[in-house]
Amino acid sequence: MKLAKFDYQVPRSLIEACVLLEEMDGKALAIAGGTDLMLPMKERLKVPECLVDLRAIPDLTAISYGVQGELQIGALVTLRHLASEPTVKRNYPALARAALKVATAQIQAMGTVGGNLCQDCLCLYYNQSVGSKHGLERCHKAGGDVCHTVKGSKECWATYCSDLAPILLVLGAQVKVVDSIGEKIIPLKDLYTGNGKQPQTLRPGQLVTQIIVPLQGPKSQNIYLKLRVRKTIDYPALGVAVSATQAGAGQKVSVGLTGVDKRPLLIEEISREGLFGDEEIEFLVQKAYTIARPLNNLRDFTPKYRKDMVKVYVQSALEQALQLAER
Repeated sequence: MKLAKFDYQVPRSLIEACVLLEEMDGKALAIAGGTDLMLPMKERLKVPECLVDLRAIPDLTAISYGVQGELQIGALVTLRHLASEPTVKRNYPALARAALKVATAQIQAMGTVGGNLCQDCLCLYYNQSVGSKHGLERCHKAGGDVCHTVKGSKECWATYCSDLAPILLVLGAQVKVVDSIGEKIIPLKDLYTGNGKQPQTLRPGQLVTQIIVPLQGPKSQNIYLKLRVRKTIDYPALGVAVSATQAGAGQKVSVGLTGVDKRPLLIEEISREGLFGDEEIEFLVQKAYTIARPLNNLRDFTPKYRKDMVKVYVQSALEQALQLAER
């Protein structure tokens, strides 16, 4: 299917890009890799009047380190660049591996870190071409007032499925958000609304320009596990990230989930004086199981199976990360 007609702008600075997007007031969309945007545009799910290409803006494709050793990832760094960067592979190996679990090698070469975090939510009832939805009442995400996944719901329950979000959440990442009047740094978790119709808190004219990941201690270990049918292409039907840190005689653990709610989920850092045992692991497994809400709006697996796998994947990730942290 051909794309609908649109204007195309290539700003040379962040300010210019932010002003363009702000003036269009939601009628323009930013594009970098385009891997999450082209198909919805072809299917007429998104019909922007203008695309604002960010690729000519300098400094958005750099990976660097701050004065306190924190990792600084430009929003336009590609997934393949992130995964192949030697310092990232050495200091943040789980993040590099998570980037390689996204889709295919071709998409990794084009898709960006910022785009992966700012991707749209998914739903079987929404992510179809306009022709395929003939006779189906418009849902909340398509501008209607019904939800086909949760009957009678007054909100959209499309599912968020980024591979990078859960691992970056447990690593304590922040994002830099820029607009025409300045910039701010917020925790990554505050980027998400919990609304499937509009997953991010960004207003028209705001852009994520950098992802900041704190320096990890020598006794920190991180794991990311992904449930999917195929080894490539598929979005996560469930993604589980765990960060475990040995702190003296004690341990600290956090857990992140994706593919099971309208936003990525985070069980924030839990500390214990001493080692995590079976009781503590079971507590975290049950907590993750309780907050996960997989629905019948993704392909391949039933909601019950995905819910059951939360226990299996969280326990496996916890055991692996804790074992590595104890070494």
